[in-house]
Amino acid sequence: MPIRPKVKGEIQTFRKYNADFAIGTDPLDIEFFCIRKGGRWHGRSGRECGEGLLHHYKAAMTLLWPEDEWHRWADLMLENILAHKMIGIAGPQNAAKTYGGSKYALTDYWAFPNETLHLVSSTDVRGLELRIWGTMKQLYNRARARYPHLEGVVLESLHTITTDLIDEQDPNKAARELKKGIICIPCLAGGKYIGLGKYVGIKQKRVRLSADEVQLMGGTFLDSTSNLAGNPDFKGMFYGNPIDPQDPLGLACEPKDGWNSVGEPTKTTVWKTKFEDGVCVNLVGTDSPNFDHPQVPKKRYWFLVGQSDIDRVAAFWGRDSQKYYEQVVGIFKTGLLSKRILTRQMCLDHHALDIAHWDSPHRIRLASLDAAWGGVGGDRCVYRTGEFGESAEGSKILKINRPVLVPVSIKLSKEPEDQIAEWCATRLKEDGVDIRRLFYDSTGRGTLGSAFARIFSSDTPVPVEFGGSASERPVRHDLFTTENDNKRHVKCHEYFYDFVSELWMVFRYAVECGQIRELDEETMLEGCRREYGKAGKNKTYVESKHDPKARERMGRSPDLMDSAVTLLEGARQLGFQIESAVKEQVEKDADEDYAAPEDQEYVDTIKSKMLAHA
Repeated sequence: MPIRPKVKGEIQTFRKYNADFAIGTDPLDIEFFCIRKGGRWHGRSGRECGEGLLHHYKAAMTLLWPEDEWHRWADLMLENILAHKMIGIAGPQNAAKTYGGSKYALTDYWAFPNETLHLVSSTDVRGLELRIWGTMKQLYNRARARYPHLEGVVLESLHTITTDLIDEQDPNKAARELKKGIICIPCLAGGKYIGLGKYVGIKQKRVRLSADEVQLMGGTFLDSTSNLAGNPDFKGMFYGNPIDPQDPLGLACEPKDGWNSVGEPTKTTVWKTKFEDGVCVNLVGTDSPNFDHPQVPKKRYWFLVGQSDIDRVAAFWGRDSQKYYEQVVGIFKTGLLSKRILTRQMCLDHHALDIAHWDSPHRIRLASLDAAWGGVGGDRCVYRTGEFGESAEGSKILKINRPVLVPVSIKLSKEPEDQIAEWCATRLKEDGVDIRRLFYDSTGRGTLGSAFARIFSSDTPVPVEFGGSASERPVRHDLFTTENDNKRHVKCHEYFYDFVSELWMVFRYAVECGQIRELDEETMLEGCRREYGKAGKNKTYVESKHDPKARERMGRSPDLMDSAVTLLEGARQLGFQIESAVKEQVEKDADEDYAAPEDQEYVDTIKSKMLAHA
C-alpha cells in the first residue's frame, strides 16, 4: 500500500498482515501485537487481519534469534504447543526439544510480560543450569543484545526472570512479587523428590509449565498440573527421552485409546493423549530432519541426531538395547510392559482404581504394615487399612485404603520399634480394626514382634515373613492340574519361586480377576515398575528390589506396594479367595510344565492390550 502525503496532525501508517501500523513501528512489536490479538482478528473495517499464531510466533522468534535454523521438528513442536493445552514432547537425545521449548517460553513471556507466569522445572539445580535454564539464559542474552527494550530482569540466585522492577523511591514497592516472569524450579533436592507442591496455589491470568527431563521426575509429578490448570489460561509442556511407558513422561504421553492404538512409530508422529486437549509429539530419531537432505555429506543440522549418532550408539549398546531406543530412536518400547506386575491399562480394565460398591454392610476390616525405620535412615514405614466382602456386582472384592506413613523420629529416646508399636495401637483403635487383624512384614524384624508383644500383650498383630518358600495354598481357584487322574488346584509352591513372588503375583491375579478396588495411583505405579520372569523349573519369580537395575527403574523401595500385598495376604488368611480370571484351566499332569502355557496366556492377554510391533 503506497504511503499517501502526510496530513497535519495525522499519524502516517503502513499496512502489514492487512492491518495498519504507524510508520516506524518495530517489526518485533508488530509480531507481539499480532500474538496478543490471537493471531487472527477483524479490523475496524471488518477486514480479516493476521496470519495465525504459528506464523507470528515463528516470525517473532526469527527476529529474536535470526541465526537459528528452522526445521520440520521445530515447526511441529511449536504448532502443537500453540494449538493444545497439555503437550508431551518425547524423542531422542539431540532433538532440540529443550531448545525449542525455551524459545517458546521466552517469546510467549515477552508477548505478555505483565500477565504471564512461566514455571520451568527440571531434576535438580545442576540439571537446570546445564539444560533448560542455561539454554534460556543464553537465548535471553542474545535477544536482549538485539532488542534492549525487552522486559525482564534476571535474578541469578533465584533462577528467575522477573517483570517487576524495584523503584527505590517508592516506599510501597519494597520487594518484587515473583508472579510475572519465568521461575525455574528444581524438583530434586538432596536426592529427595520435592516436586512443584509449593507452586500449585499460584494464581495468574496466564500460567505456563515447561517440565524438562520428565522421565526422571517423581511418580506424583503430574498431580500438580490439576491445580495449576485451574488458572484462566494454562498450558503444560513435558519434555524428555522415552524410557518407560509408565514413568511420568510416559503417563504424559499415554495415547487416549491406549498404547496399542498408535503402534511403534517409525516416523515422527502426533497423537491425542488422555489429558483434556492433550497431545504427544513423538520425534523419532531415525526420521530426523537430517535425513531430509541425503545429498549433504555432513549433517544438515549439526544439533540434531543423524546417521553417525545412530551408528555410534548401535555399535556400543546394540540395536536392541534400551539405550539405543532412548538415545537415538526416541520411542516408547511398550513391549516391556508384558513383564510388569501391573500395568495402568490392566488396573483400568479390571476396575482396580474404581470406588467399591457393596452388596452388604457385613465386611471384614483389616490393616497392614510395611515396617521400616524411615526416620533413622531406612525406607518408609507404611500403614494402611482395607476391607473385603460381597460387592454390588456379586463378587468378593478387597477395598484398599490410602497409605499412611508412620512417623519414626531419631530425636525421640524410644526405640523405633516401640514408636511404631505405640502408634499402631492408637491408630488401630481409631480405625476400628482388631489388633489380631493387623498383618505386618516381619522379615528380619524380630525386635518389632517383641515391641508388639510389650504393647499388645497376648493379642498381637500377625507376622508375614516375606522370605522363604511359597505356600501350599491354591494359586487361583480356576487353575487346576491332574495328578494320578485326580483333578486338584495348582499350589503356590509348585508355581512360584518363593513367597515374595507369590505375594506380588497373587496381587496381580486379584486385579485381573476384578477383585481389587480403590487402589491409589502412587501404589499402582510402584506395582507397574516391578518385573517378573521365570527361574528354576520354570517357576514364576519377582525380581529382587535390591537388584541395581530394578532399583534404578523403581526409583526407591516399593514400600507402598509391599503394604498393599501384605493387606491382600492378610485378607487371604481371613478367608478371601482369588476367583476366576478366565475359563477354568486344567493341566494334564502335576509333573508337566503346567506353568508355562498358563503364564503365556496371561502374557498374550497383556500383549493384546499393548503396542503392536511395527
